[in-house]
Amino acid sequence: MTTINAPIIAAVDGSELALDAVRWAATAAVRQNRPLQIVCVIEPAPVQYGTAIAMAQAYVDSSRALAEGALDIAKAVAAETAPEVDAVGEIFEGRPALVLRQLSHHARMLVLGRRGLGGVRGLLLGSVSTDVAAHSECPVVIVSHGTANDGPVVVGVDGSEVSAGAVSEAFQAASMLEVPLIAVHTYADYPGISAFDLVENGRQFLIDEARESLGIQLAGGLADHPDVPVERIVAMQPPAGEILDAAENAQLIVMGSRGRGGFRSLMLGSTSQSVLQVAQCPVMIVPR
Repeated sequence: MTTINAPIIAAVDGSELALDAVRWAATAAVRQNRPLQIVCVIEPAPVQYGTAIAMAQAYVDSSRALAEGALDIAKAVAAETAPEVDAVGEIFEGRPALVLRQLSHHARMLVLGRRGLGGVRGLLLGSVSTDVAAHSECPVVIVSHGTANDGPVVVGVDGSEVSAGAVSEAFQAASMLEVPLIAVHTYADYPGISAFDLVENGRQFLIDEARESLGIQLAGGLADHPDVPVERIVAMQPPAGEILDAAENAQLIVMGSRGRGGFRSLMLGSTSQSVLQVAQCPVMIVPR
């Protein structure tokens, strides 16, 4: 369970995108008055026997040296970005996704680059980022290039339990950043909607119902953060497209890990995956 003064954790691997994640995390740590922990995970050498043991140990030593170098650079970047930040670095050994999942139990949030050194050029979202976003116990922020923006925060709202957490996080972020919040709610996937409903019962009825539902879901955040101006978007379109359109000039998108239509076994919903793949700003995925 996350503690009161839980750190913001940025994961690095020596890639430039990881340093962008450190810059974002350092700024957030100062803004939230939290410590910053920068971590690098090295994979263990495969079990070897005989003369291969020396080679395996050389692999581990080399990996650790590279990790130490990556941490030194990352800490320098954090200090340059936010001199007042309290940053520490640590190396862990294990499978990166599994280690980061474990660290998420004690973190305020995890911050990662969209794709690390091991990523394939055509695969925009790395396997570690995908896994951690799907299984983390705390919010995960996936950072891409071009994150310097003072635009609004955008949140996807669908009425699910996970979405409620995303709304809360989005209001907090917009309040801290002193920017407006854009809440996007679509009703293309409402259960039971058909062409007959739209023709016979009227599109306006569905729009009014969706707006009322959105108002209910935003009520708590509006009460807690009256300083945040809120723009509401209600549309009968696939949610990913509407969120991306609304976030054209945004500095952060916030979504739940799995929405109303998600299967329990599919931990990262299709909308979240679609937005993560192409968003031009950082994306925060909030777990259930």
